[in-house]
Amino acid sequence: MLNHADYACVDNYLDLFLYAGELHDKKWQDEIKAKLAELQRSRLGPAGQKEKNLKQQYRKVNRRILELYRLHGCDVRKVSDQFTKELFRLKQKRLDLGRKIDQLNCRNQQIFG
Repeated sequence: MLNHADYACVDNYLDLFLYAGELHDKKWQDEIKAKLAELQRSRLGPAGQKEKNLKQQYRKVNRRILELYRLHGCDVRKVSDQFTKELFRLKQKRLDLGRKIDQLNCRNQQIFG
């Protein structure tokens, strides 16, 4: 949960972001967005980084599953035992990563909500 000082800081940056938009200063807006992202990362700390890493792993597993399907196409006759085992392993990994991400989100909601 944001304390009053953090809230005021974020509020000020958002005001500056809107003002930069009125001035059509895209570069300044980008700098403000980067600063807000940095503030968020520092506020979340290691738990936020862990969630980010888990989401990257999740996306990597999804890409691998898609790659396997593309390699084998839709022809059921081409499906090998090795393909089935690899697909099952990846789907299990994806489920495990999804559960870990959900657990972190639940904890973050309890802490920050």
